[in-house]
Amino acid sequence: MKRNVCFFSYLAFVVLAIMLSGCGGVRIIPIGAKVQNADRKFDKAEAFRIMADRDTEREKWRKEVAKKKSLYDAALNAYLGAIEAGPTGKYAQRSHYQISEIYKKRYEWDKATEHYQAIITVAPSGYYGGKAKSGIANIRKYRRLIDENRRRYQNYKALYDENQDMEHYSVAAQALYDVGDSYEQLGNYPEAVVYYVRLVEEFPEHEKAPPSLSKIGYIYFYKMYDYVSGWPYYNRVIETYPESYDATQASRLLKETKTSLTEIAQYQAEIRRFRSKKAAEYEASGRVILPNERYSTRHVDTVVQAFQFIARRWENLRNFPYSINAYRTLADQLSYKKFSAADARYHMGRLYQLNGQLEQAIDGYQELFDNNPESIWREEGVYQQSVCYRGIREFSKAYEGFKAYMSLGREMRYYREAEQIVRQFEIDQDGDGYKFYVEQEAGTSDRDPEDHPGVTS
Repeated sequence: MKRNVCFFSYLAFVVLAIMLSGCGGVRIIPIGAKVQNADRKFDKAEAFRIMADRDTEREKWRKEVAKKKSLYDAALNAYLGAIEAGPTGKYAQRSHYQISEIYKKRYEWDKATEHYQAIITVAPSGYYGGKAKSGIANIRKYRRLIDENRRRYQNYKALYDENQDMEHYSVAAQALYDVGDSYEQLGNYPEAVVYYVRLVEEFPEHEKAPPSLSKIGYIYFYKMYDYVSGWPYYNRVIETYPESYDATQASRLLKETKTSLTEIAQYQAEIRRFRSKKAAEYEASGRVILPNERYSTRHVDTVVQAFQFIARRWENLRNFPYSINAYRTLADQLSYKKFSAADARYHMGRLYQLNGQLEQAIDGYQELFDNNPESIWREEGVYQQSVCYRGIREFSKAYEGFKAYMSLGREMRYYREAEQIVRQFEIDQDGDGYKFYVEQEAGTSDRDPEDHPGVTS
């Protein structure tokens, strides 16, 4: 009997262990962690820099493009895994949205629309529901404008070729410009470049010619992060239209960009110089190395400063993915440098927020709180995370966050702003017992006592 009791006790322990760790002893990963893992893969794809020149290094360029695509594929599959784990929750909405962003980068509009529609099906009035509706509307709008302006260009270009009327010249040029702009708004940057180039070649005297060259440079520099390809177009606007406003702006941008890229290359070389060769060999062979073994101990502070400088230079270039990647590498590889790692985590949250990636910003600030609760950036992070929660319409969490910020003391930088927000959130204008922030989160009205979260359909 005693043996049976021991056996069943052991069996119960085994069953409990399997339940806690997942089927077959595999650890169950929370959906939130799955999405954060997918976000990291997405960020890695965003930060992958294609260095090869498309014209002179064709094969190398193809390999780098394929590598970037494979990184996006990894992110896409990770998001699909998160959706499978929880098909209707907020993480599924976030994953569908990110998948739409990936398909938009590939100009696969129908697939992007499909994932936008999946969001609307489960949450038509939520934060992502609103973004999905806008996404679908923009795809339809700009594809329609592209078709309309292509026809407009063809008609008026034919008329101009026939009669040399300058009004027809102007209308045809403007139509080409509008096609390029619509492709740009869709995020189809290669096609946008094609039409801007075409405008300059066919209508060099038109007033939109200099801005078109500037737009090409802007797309390469600030959307595709391809400085090699963008450089000639900025030079071209300087040389071809030297008296234009665009030439003045291009000259300044090229000087600033050259300085930043030169400094980034210098700091990157410095980091490589102080990398431990033995650690690099161990890592290449698949062995695990400790963070404090990666760089020369005597020069680790120099390495930290180099990462910080690189991140700031990328930010100056409005290249948020590369800047975030530099801070992420610093926080991961030099985590034992507590102050610097905390600083990097705060700036990751800040840059995500600046880039409109509010949920990633929330996660970034949370990473700061979890790993570096004593950081000097904690108070700022609490306030900004609350701003992000309000931005994604999670008003309960925003409310708690703003109250937490106020509890830190009246001397806090944003105390008055937080106090004003909390007061607004606590209003019950229609007297139905539900405060403003509760009604906002539920999507009900605080002006109609008959419309409140307690009403059942």
